[in-house]
Amino acid sequence: MNYSDQARCPSCSGSMIFNIGAQKLVCSSCSRMLSPDEYELIIAEKKQKGVSDEAVSGARPNVDENDGFASLNRSYTCSSCGGEINPGALGAADFCPFCGNAIVFTDKYREQRMPDFILPFIREKSYFIANFRKRARTKYFVPDSFIREAVPENVRATYVPFWLYDVKVSGEADYQAEKVECRGGGRYSNYEHLVYQGHTAGSQKYLHVPQDGSSNVDDRISQALEPYPVEAAQPFSFAWLSGLNAIIYNMDSQDSYVSIRRRVTASFDEFLSDAKNFTYTRIDRRDYKMEPLKVSYALFPIWTMDLVWKKRKFRFAMNGQTGKSAEEFPVSWMKFYSCQLTSWFMASCFWMWLALVLIPEKVTDARVPGVFAVFMLLLSAVFVRYVSVRYLFTRNLNSWLSALTMLGCSAYLMSLCLDDFQNRFRDWFIFVLVLAGFVSGVIFTSGWMLQIIKKDNAMEFRRDSKDYVSTADDIVSSKERKLLYKKSTGSDDSLILQKKKQGRF
Repeated sequence: MNYSDQARCPSCSGSMIFNIGAQKLVCSSCSRMLSPDEYELIIAEKKQKGVSDEAVSGARPNVDENDGFASLNRSYTCSSCGGEINPGALGAADFCPFCGNAIVFTDKYREQRMPDFILPFIREKSYFIANFRKRARTKYFVPDSFIREAVPENVRATYVPFWLYDVKVSGEADYQAEKVECRGGGRYSNYEHLVYQGHTAGSQKYLHVPQDGSSNVDDRISQALEPYPVEAAQPFSFAWLSGLNAIIYNMDSQDSYVSIRRRVTASFDEFLSDAKNFTYTRIDRRDYKMEPLKVSYALFPIWTMDLVWKKRKFRFAMNGQTGKSAEEFPVSWMKFYSCQLTSWFMASCFWMWLALVLIPEKVTDARVPGVFAVFMLLLSAVFVRYVSVRYLFTRNLNSWLSALTMLGCSAYLMSLCLDDFQNRFRDWFIFVLVLAGFVSGVIFTSGWMLQIIKKDNAMEFRRDSKDYVSTADDIVSSKERKLLYKKSTGSDDSLILQKKKQGRF
């Protein structure tokens, strides 16, 4: 009979659970501790002595052995208490709901494919929760009530199946590359675009490019937690899974290879077009040959939980080896607009007062107030982006204090401006410039910050595989590039991508 296993203590036959902090199996009855290697050695010695598999069995699958094991969505009968366990089609490790024994459904792995290695958990649950609190406090404009009231659900330490590919890609490509340079000289909005046409050929090797093998795992999560340090992996043993969650794959290596091809192609595009040295690149023609060298099957550790807040669910995940996290957080729009309006209002009042004091009453060169206004916009944008957003509007309390302080300072500066205001053409000109700067600054930084928040508070797919390049195998066999044309415009938007930034595929 193809039993599933339970890690039993050699001393008292109690259930042994893998303790992440100790990195050992710990008996729930006598507290004996064994490393997975030590436990496997004891089991191997028992088998040499003729001890049957039933002595360490955890559960028996409820299927007819004559009918085979075609269905993975089967129930099990616990060997300790006789209770029925339903782990689901992909579940590979669970606890008996009646007696609490930790059971690894090893029959599922044996029927599919045994993992080549495993990357163990080294980050504990306490670290996972603390990391969530830390990340929530460092993200932009996260509501205080979310941090206090969000209810964690389904907190799980899960071993997720991954396919790892070693791939060699070679070929040639025709491309266009664009370098954008800002030309100052009193004309801030002048940008010079240098557009090149190129042809190149070469080859590159990628090692251990990962793709999760479960359709139930969001690729945005599994990719956001990369890289996974394969050098820290251990030989696979079922003992690592005892007391934790694990799932098997439902996408084989052929199905997962489609995603790998896209990611490797994107990385090879950047390599051949020398994208790191340009502002924008575009591949016009590619002729690549992709050669899979090796496919490995591994289990990687991922902590996950759902956070329920105001009838909405937000996800938080963490790499159980490195501690790298991926998350979704809500945004407090009250903090966002308070930050934009009060920061720009105070900055505008300050610059208006400074302009009235420093600029001569009978200024003859109209460019002086203009240059001053541009200088005002730049410094104010830096203040809003790197001071107000980062430090002054993080929590509710300092948001209120910051807003009140800025309004108070603005009122004081405005009184100084009224004292200096003499109803002259220069004064009205400065007032109009500052007002225009206030409006344009709020609009500009609001759009800018919305893009930052969208990227920072949400999970996105990774589009490249640069973390897995074997640099020793980077080969460029030919490279040709010539300047097509040079053009000056008032925008840094791409001329070859039609406003589509490099790296977005």
